[in-house]
Amino acid sequence: MSADTPNPDPRADSCQNHHETSFSPFIRHAASILAMVVFITIGLLFLWEMKTLILVIFLAILLSIFLRWLSDHLQRRTPLNGLWALLTVVIALLALTGGAGWLMAPAIATQVNAIREMIPQALDELQAWIAQTSAGPRILAELGALDPASFFTNEIIGQLGDAFAGGLNFLTNAALVLVVGVYLAIDPGTYKRGLIHLVPMHYRPRAETILNVCTHQMIWWLLGRLLAMGAVALIVAIGLWALGIPLPFTLGFIAGLFSFVPILGSIASFLPAALVALLVGPEFVLWAGLVFLGAQAIEGNLLTPIVQKRFVSLPHALTLISQVIGGILFGLVGVTVATPLAVLLMALVNMIYVEDVLGDTTPYTDLADRLH
Repeated sequence: MSADTPNPDPRADSCQNHHETSFSPFIRHAASILAMVVFITIGLLFLWEMKTLILVIFLAILLSIFLRWLSDHLQRRTPLNGLWALLTVVIALLALTGGAGWLMAPAIATQVNAIREMIPQALDELQAWIAQTSAGPRILAELGALDPASFFTNEIIGQLGDAFAGGLNFLTNAALVLVVGVYLAIDPGTYKRGLIHLVPMHYRPRAETILNVCTHQMIWWLLGRLLAMGAVALIVAIGLWALGIPLPFTLGFIAGLFSFVPILGSIASFLPAALVALLVGPEFVLWAGLVFLGAQAIEGNLLTPIVQKRFVSLPHALTLISQVIGGILFGLVGVTVATPLAVLLMALVNMIYVEDVLGDTTPYTDLADRLH
């Protein structure tokens, strides 16, 4: 090699190759944001596909909280330890539910069939009553004649297979709720500690407080709903019986069962009662409506406030909005779990965002102090 030939510098070539193959900070930042968006999108799609299972698991958690609350009370008042107390509670609830179903199911099934047979006649009565009003002929002309037989066409009968499949799906979900709920209630501390360990160490005491408040909210909301269901069923049954409306106790049972879902459940339970009352006379629909309004007034103004002293209640507007959103997104299951989910989300937003981020006080501040 001649003396005037330049000696290649390996470091210069390496630096040049590095500049040619590396990306600018802007490109790297954009790529990281894109990867994060893709990851979040895939996660949301996965959660959406699993939405029914997630809601069923939430119901199982709600059941486990209730079972654990009952077993803790039984344990404090009897010599039974935790596992035996829980087993006693589960067996007692299954025996109570099974016994009540065995005693009441035949009568309820017979009366439900009677209500179904009354619906065509009630629709005829409704059509005749509408026709007697001044705007009735125009309304019937717009809507078309009410044909009760359309409720029992071959097309609907052909859909019984789908209804049977839906019933099997319901039973499967109910069994899953029961099994998972019992397993969660056996040792809730393990799952609670697992959730707490998912947050940074400095926030774990606060996370435990938030979990305690959420558990408290769920159990007292559920107790309030059970109290409301019993009260509504009893008041509606007695009121319809006093009016002489047929099948009062079955209609009261339906009203109590549907009142697990606030507001919308009460409206839905009034529809069969209104149709049956129409057979007695159009004015009895109004009287039946007053019975339902009275039941809701007693439940909302006398019974519910007693329970609400133990937890922070959800405003009625938020209750209705959450049910509408839950129904649109998730169907009937969404309507069923919308209110407890809204109660839970309200507690989380207030405690995590309003209190911890904004530094403000909320009703949950006093509740956390009381639980502490």
